[in-house]
Amino acid sequence: MRIEWKDSYKIGNAEIDTQHEEWFRKINNFLEATDVESMARCEAQMYQYTRVHFKHEETLMRAVHYPEIHEHIQKHHEMLAHINTMSAQIADLTIDRAKWRSFLSDWLLDHIAKTDSRLAAYVDD
Repeated sequence: MRIEWKDSYKIGNAEIDTQHEEWFRKINNFLEATDVESMARCEAQMYQYTRVHFKHEETLMRAVHYPEIHEHIQKHHEMLAHINTMSAQIADLTIDRAKWRSFLSDWLLDHIAKTDSRLAAYVDD
């Protein structure tokens, strides 16, 4: 049920690439949790790390005056809202980890390939 990190996911910004790899670990910890308590703990750690990662990207975008900053930040807000939904589903025991695995994998790979890659290309210019 893991989401495997591949070097092909790298966008060329070493710090962001390292953070993305760690983000995969946090997601996989959640996906591999064996009970509600550990799921809740892993989800909280994933949420916290997601905020740290997004803050780093948003600080970078502001520093380089990234023209797509508002759209990128909106995607971050949407992801955080999804993780909050996940937390509520854990709490009320309606969580479907297979659906969340699919969502997290799709969102993360799409976000890295499209949104974060554009940021990295802009920073490199």
